Amino acid sequence: MKTWLALLGAPSIVLTCLGVNYALVAPACRLSSHALLDGMSCASLVVCVLATLLAWQRWRDAQRAHPIPTGDASSLSVRSGFVAAVATGVGALSVLAVIAISIPQWILPAC
Repeated sequence: MKTWLALLGAPSIVLTCLGVNYALVAPACRLSSHALLDGMSCASLVVCVLATLLAWQRWRDAQRAHPIPTGDASSLSVRSGFVAAVATGVGALSVLAVIAISIPQWILPAC
């Protein structure tokens, strides 16, 4: 479960952040404040970072279990370590995507 949250959940959070931020532009313009947009981006960033940390922890645990890979590639822990490594990468990319989505809203006015 630790890996699937980062592997599938983090990219979904990025897309949700993008869609909700787009929907919040009109209320943010009426309020003349970035608080709504920044709050959504901050919440998305926190969830993506937590998912990435969980996947990284699972990857680290898998490395401790089998530090040197043997010739048996069908080992369950080797596969779970690989999936955890990929999930960590996807989660890190999702964190960077949320930051990239947030940069224009920091620079440009809400209206």
